[in-house]
Amino acid sequence: MKRLKIVINKLSGNGEKAYDKIILDKLKKRFPDEEYEVTKVILIADEKDTFELDECDAVAVCGGDGTLSNALNIASRTGIDVLYFPYGTLNEFSGHMKKQGSDLIISEIGKVDSRQFVYVFASGSFTPIGYSTSNKSKKRFKWLAYIFKVFKEYKVYDMKAKLTADGKTDEGVYSLIMCLDSARCFGFRFNGLYKFNDGLFHLLTIKSPKGHFRKFKIFFPLFRAFFIGFKKEYCSKNMTFKAVRHLEVQLDKNYPFCLDGEKYYPGERFIVSVQKSPSKIKVIP
Repeated sequence: MKRLKIVINKLSGNGEKAYDKIILDKLKKRFPDEEYEVTKVILIADEKDTFELDECDAVAVCGGDGTLSNALNIASRTGIDVLYFPYGTLNEFSGHMKKQGSDLIISEIGKVDSRQFVYVFASGSFTPIGYSTSNKSKKRFKWLAYIFKVFKEYKVYDMKAKLTADGKTDEGVYSLIMCLDSARCFGFRFNGLYKFNDGLFHLLTIKSPKGHFRKFKIFFPLFRAFFIGFKKEYCSKNMTFKAVRHLEVQLDKNYPFCLDGEKYYPGERFIVSVQKSPSKIKVIP
Protein backbone atom coordinates (compact mmCIF):
# COMPACT_ATOMS: atom_id res chain seq x y z
CA MET A 1 0.00 0.00 0.00
CA LYS A 2 1.37 3.40 -1.01
CA ARG A 3 1.33 6.32 1.40
CA LEU A 4 -0.40 9.24 -0.32
CA LYS A 5 -0.50 12.94 0.40
CA ILE A 6 -3.16 15.03 -1.33
CA VAL A 7 -2.43 18.68 -2.13
CA ILE A 8 -5.51 20.75 -3.05
CA ASN A 9 -4.99 24.33 -4.18
CA LYS A 10 -8.26 26.06 -3.32
CA LEU A 11 -6.93 29.23 -4.97
CA SER A 12 -6.76 27.64 -8.44
CA GLY A 13 -9.46 28.34 -11.00
CA ASN A 14 -11.54 25.25 -10.18
CA GLY A 15 -9.93 24.23 -6.91
CA GLU A 16 -13.15 24.55 -4.93
CA LYS A 17 -14.44 21.49 -6.79
CA ALA A 18 -11.62 19.23 -5.57
CA TYR A 19 -12.17 16.96 -2.55
CA ASP A 20 -10.12 14.07 -1.22
CA LYS A 21 -12.98 11.56 -1.67
CA ILE A 22 -13.35 12.53 -5.33
CA ILE A 23 -9.61 12.12 -5.85
CA LEU A 24 -9.56 8.66 -4.25
CA ASP A 25 -12.52 7.51 -6.36
CA LYS A 26 -10.71 8.61 -9.52
CA LEU A 27 -7.55 6.82 -8.46
CA LYS A 28 -9.43 3.56 -7.82
CA LYS A 29 -11.01 3.72 -11.27
CA ARG A 30 -7.80 4.61 -13.07
CA PHE A 31 -5.42 2.34 -11.12
CA PRO A 32 -7.50 -0.57 -9.74
CA ASP A 33 -4.38 -2.60 -8.93
CA GLU A 34 -2.86 0.13 -6.77
CA GLU A 35 -3.79 0.71 -3.13
CA TYR A 36 -3.35 4.12 -1.52
CA GLU A 37 -3.51 5.17 2.11
CA VAL A 38 -4.08 8.91 2.56
CA THR A 39 -1.69 10.12 5.24
CA LYS A 40 -2.46 13.83 4.94
CA VAL A 41 -4.66 16.27 2.98
CA ILE A 42 -2.98 19.65 2.47
CA LEU A 43 -5.21 22.60 1.57
CA ILE A 44 -3.66 25.70 0.01
CA ALA A 45 -5.92 28.62 0.90
CA ASP A 46 -3.37 31.46 0.90
CA GLU A 47 -0.66 32.39 -1.59
CA LYS A 48 1.91 32.17 1.21
CA ASP A 49 0.98 28.58 2.12
CA THR A 50 3.74 26.00 1.59
CA PHE A 51 3.95 22.23 1.98
CA GLU A 52 6.42 19.37 2.34
CA LEU A 53 6.25 15.93 0.75
CA ASP A 54 8.22 13.80 3.19
CA GLU A 55 7.09 10.43 4.56
CA CYS A 56 4.97 9.51 1.53
CA ASP A 57 5.31 7.42 -1.62
CA ALA A 58 3.12 9.55 -3.87
CA VAL A 59 1.39 12.92 -3.99
CA ALA A 60 -1.92 13.77 -5.65
CA VAL A 61 -1.78 17.36 -6.89
CA CYS A 62 -5.07 19.17 -7.48
CA GLY A 63 -4.70 22.62 -9.00
CA GLY A 64 -3.34 24.43 -12.02
CA ASP A 65 -0.05 24.29 -13.88
CA GLY A 66 1.74 26.38 -11.25
CA THR A 67 0.62 24.04 -8.46
CA LEU A 68 1.92 21.06 -10.41
CA SER A 69 5.24 22.79 -11.08
CA ASN A 70 5.77 23.63 -7.41
CA ALA A 71 4.84 20.11 -6.30
CA LEU A 72 7.13 18.56 -8.90
CA ASN A 73 10.11 20.61 -7.73
CA ILE A 74 9.49 19.43 -4.15
CA ALA A 75 8.77 15.80 -5.14
CA SER A 76 11.93 15.55 -7.25
CA ARG A 77 14.05 15.66 -4.08
CA THR A 78 12.90 12.13 -3.22
CA GLY A 79 11.56 10.93 -6.60
CA ILE A 80 8.05 10.09 -5.38
CA ASP A 81 5.21 9.62 -7.89
CA VAL A 82 3.22 12.72 -8.84
CA LEU A 83 -0.46 12.18 -9.70
CA TYR A 84 -1.80 15.32 -11.35
CA PHE A 85 -5.50 16.22 -11.31
CA PRO A 86 -6.00 19.44 -13.31
CA TYR A 87 -8.23 21.92 -11.48
CA GLY A 88 -6.78 25.13 -12.90
CA THR A 89 -8.31 27.76 -15.18
CA LEU A 90 -6.66 26.99 -18.52
CA ASN A 91 -4.80 23.78 -17.62
CA GLU A 92 -2.34 24.39 -20.45
CA PHE A 93 -0.17 21.40 -19.59
CA SER A 94 -2.94 18.82 -19.32
CA GLY A 95 -5.12 20.35 -22.04
CA HIS A 96 -3.04 18.98 -24.90
CA MET A 97 -2.31 15.73 -23.02
CA LYS A 98 -5.83 14.39 -23.59
CA LYS A 99 -4.98 13.54 -27.19
CA GLN A 100 -2.01 11.42 -26.13
CA GLY A 101 -4.11 8.62 -24.62
CA SER A 102 -5.70 7.64 -21.33
CA ASP A 103 -2.67 6.56 -19.28
CA LEU A 104 -0.35 9.54 -19.51
CA ILE A 105 3.06 9.16 -17.92
CA ILE A 106 5.38 12.11 -18.39
CA SER A 107 9.01 11.02 -18.33
CA GLU A 108 10.74 14.32 -19.17
CA ILE A 109 10.74 17.85 -17.79
CA GLY A 110 12.26 21.21 -18.65
CA LYS A 111 15.00 22.53 -16.42
CA VAL A 112 16.40 26.02 -15.82
CA ASP A 113 19.60 25.34 -13.91
CA SER A 114 18.19 23.66 -10.76
CA ARG A 115 14.56 24.73 -11.24
CA GLN A 116 12.17 22.43 -13.14
CA PHE A 117 9.26 23.39 -15.37
CA VAL A 118 6.64 21.26 -17.08
CA TYR A 119 5.64 23.24 -20.15
CA VAL A 120 6.71 26.90 -20.45
CA PHE A 121 9.52 29.25 -19.49
CA ALA A 122 9.19 32.65 -21.12
CA SER A 123 9.81 36.39 -20.79
CA GLY A 124 8.71 39.45 -22.73
CA SER A 125 5.56 40.37 -24.64
CA PHE A 126 2.35 39.03 -23.05
CA THR A 127 4.19 36.62 -20.72
CA PRO A 128 3.30 38.51 -17.47
CA ILE A 129 -0.31 37.46 -18.12
CA GLY A 130 0.62 34.02 -16.79
CA TYR A 131 1.62 35.25 -13.32
CA SER A 132 0.00 38.70 -12.92
CA THR A 133 -3.64 37.60 -13.23
CA SER A 134 -5.02 37.41 -9.71
CA ASN A 135 -6.49 34.21 -8.28
CA LYS A 136 -9.65 36.13 -7.44
CA SER A 137 -10.11 37.14 -11.09
CA LYS A 138 -9.39 33.60 -12.32
CA LYS A 139 -11.97 32.11 -9.98
CA ARG A 140 -14.59 34.70 -10.93
CA PHE A 141 -14.04 35.12 -14.68
CA LYS A 142 -12.21 31.85 -15.55
CA TRP A 143 -10.32 32.11 -18.86
CA LEU A 144 -11.74 35.58 -19.50
CA ALA A 145 -9.53 36.87 -16.68
CA TYR A 146 -6.53 36.37 -18.96
CA ILE A 147 -8.22 38.14 -21.87
CA PHE A 148 -8.73 41.23 -19.71
CA LYS A 149 -4.95 41.36 -19.22
CA VAL A 150 -4.06 41.15 -22.90
CA PHE A 151 -4.39 44.86 -23.64
CA LYS A 152 -2.39 45.86 -20.57
CA GLU A 153 0.44 43.48 -21.43
CA TYR A 154 0.59 44.37 -25.13
CA LYS A 155 4.07 45.88 -24.92
CA VAL A 156 7.39 45.86 -26.72
CA TYR A 157 10.28 44.68 -24.57
CA ASP A 158 13.99 45.36 -25.09
CA MET A 159 15.87 42.40 -23.66
CA LYS A 160 19.49 42.31 -24.76
CA ALA A 161 20.44 38.65 -24.97
CA LYS A 162 22.97 36.16 -26.29
CA LEU A 163 21.31 32.83 -27.03
CA THR A 164 23.33 29.72 -27.82
CA ALA A 165 21.02 26.91 -28.94
CA ASP A 166 22.72 23.55 -29.50
CA GLY A 167 26.00 25.32 -30.28
CA LYS A 168 24.57 28.01 -32.59
CA THR A 169 24.67 31.57 -31.23
CA ASP A 170 22.39 34.51 -31.96
CA GLU A 171 22.58 37.92 -30.32
CA GLY A 172 20.16 40.81 -30.34
CA VAL A 173 17.45 42.76 -28.56
CA TYR A 174 14.35 40.63 -28.01
CA SER A 175 10.73 41.37 -27.20
CA LEU A 176 9.94 37.68 -26.57
CA ILE A 177 12.01 34.68 -25.51
CA MET A 178 9.99 31.50 -24.99
CA CYS A 179 10.97 27.90 -24.25
CA LEU A 180 7.94 25.65 -24.78
CA ASP A 181 7.44 21.93 -24.20
CA SER A 182 3.75 21.81 -25.09
CA ALA A 183 1.41 22.14 -28.03
CA ARG A 184 -0.21 25.23 -26.53
CA CYS A 185 0.42 28.24 -24.33
CA PHE A 186 -1.63 31.24 -23.15
CA GLY A 187 -4.71 29.61 -24.63
CA PHE A 188 -3.22 29.34 -28.15
CA ARG A 189 -2.51 25.98 -29.75
CA PHE A 190 0.31 27.04 -32.05
CA ASN A 191 3.10 24.47 -31.68
CA GLY A 192 2.44 21.91 -34.40
CA LEU A 193 5.91 20.42 -33.90
CA TYR A 194 5.29 19.22 -30.36
CA LYS A 195 5.85 15.51 -29.75
CA PHE A 196 5.24 13.69 -26.50
CA ASN A 197 8.40 12.81 -24.49
CA ASP A 198 10.75 13.50 -27.42
CA GLY A 199 13.61 15.04 -25.42
CA LEU A 200 13.19 18.46 -27.05
CA PHE A 201 11.62 21.82 -26.32
CA HIS A 202 10.85 24.56 -28.83
CA LEU A 203 12.45 27.98 -28.78
CA LEU A 204 10.45 30.97 -29.99
CA THR A 205 12.20 34.34 -30.20
CA ILE A 206 10.94 37.65 -31.58
CA LYS A 207 13.33 40.57 -31.87
CA SER A 208 12.26 44.06 -30.85
CA PRO A 209 11.22 46.33 -33.72
CA LYS A 210 13.14 49.56 -34.20
CA GLY A 211 12.00 53.12 -34.91
CA HIS A 212 8.50 54.51 -34.56
CA PHE A 213 5.18 52.63 -34.24
CA ARG A 214 6.81 49.71 -32.45
CA LYS A 215 3.54 48.36 -31.05
CA PHE A 216 2.16 48.31 -34.57
CA LYS A 217 5.24 46.53 -35.92
CA ILE A 218 5.31 43.86 -33.20
CA PHE A 219 1.72 42.88 -33.96
CA PHE A 220 2.64 41.00 -37.15
CA PRO A 221 5.21 38.52 -35.73
CA LEU A 222 3.00 37.94 -32.68
CA PHE A 223 0.03 37.22 -34.95
CA ARG A 224 2.19 34.93 -37.09
CA ALA A 225 3.35 32.98 -34.06
CA PHE A 226 0.20 32.61 -31.95
CA PHE A 227 -2.67 32.75 -34.45
CA ILE A 228 -1.14 31.07 -37.52
CA GLY A 229 1.25 28.84 -35.59
CA PHE A 230 4.01 26.54 -36.77
CA LYS A 231 3.96 23.19 -38.54
CA LYS A 232 7.68 23.32 -39.29
CA GLU A 233 10.69 25.23 -38.06
CA TYR A 234 10.75 28.89 -39.01
CA CYS A 235 13.53 31.45 -39.29
CA SER A 236 13.38 35.06 -40.50
CA LYS A 237 15.30 38.23 -39.75
CA ASN A 238 13.25 38.97 -36.65
CA MET A 239 11.67 35.67 -35.57
CA THR A 240 12.88 32.12 -34.94
CA PHE A 241 11.02 28.95 -33.99
CA LYS A 242 12.99 25.71 -33.71
CA ALA A 243 13.53 22.52 -31.74
CA VAL A 244 16.30 22.70 -29.13
CA ARG A 245 17.95 20.32 -26.64
CA HIS A 246 20.29 22.72 -24.86
CA LEU A 247 20.09 26.50 -24.59
CA GLU A 248 22.60 28.83 -22.94
CA VAL A 249 21.25 32.29 -22.13
CA GLN A 250 23.08 35.50 -21.27
CA LEU A 251 20.95 38.57 -20.47
CA ASP A 252 21.86 42.18 -19.79
CA LYS A 253 19.87 42.04 -16.52
CA ASN A 254 17.74 39.71 -14.41
CA TYR A 255 14.34 39.76 -16.17
CA PRO A 256 11.21 38.13 -14.70
CA PHE A 257 10.13 34.94 -16.48
CA CYS A 258 6.82 33.12 -16.53
CA LEU A 259 7.62 29.60 -15.36
CA ASP A 260 4.47 27.46 -15.62
CA GLY A 261 2.35 30.46 -14.64
CA GLU A 262 4.60 31.56 -11.76
CA LYS A 263 6.92 34.59 -11.64
CA TYR A 264 10.56 33.51 -11.54
CA TYR A 265 13.89 35.34 -11.73
CA PRO A 266 16.55 33.02 -13.22
CA GLY A 267 19.45 35.49 -13.13
CA GLU A 268 21.50 36.92 -15.99
CA ARG A 269 23.13 33.65 -17.06
CA PHE A 270 21.46 30.23 -17.09
CA ILE A 271 20.96 27.02 -19.05
CA VAL A 272 17.65 25.58 -20.28
CA SER A 273 17.41 21.90 -21.14
CA VAL A 274 15.10 18.87 -21.15
CA GLN A 275 15.95 16.06 -18.77
CA LYS A 276 14.51 12.82 -17.48
CA SER A 277 12.12 13.50 -14.61
CA PRO A 278 13.20 12.17 -11.18
CA SER A 279 9.50 11.61 -10.45
CA LYS A 280 6.98 9.62 -12.46
CA ILE A 281 4.25 12.10 -13.47
CA LYS A 282 0.83 10.64 -14.16
CA VAL A 283 -1.81 12.96 -15.64
CA ILE A 284 -5.39 12.12 -14.68
CA PRO A 285 -7.77 14.37 -16.72
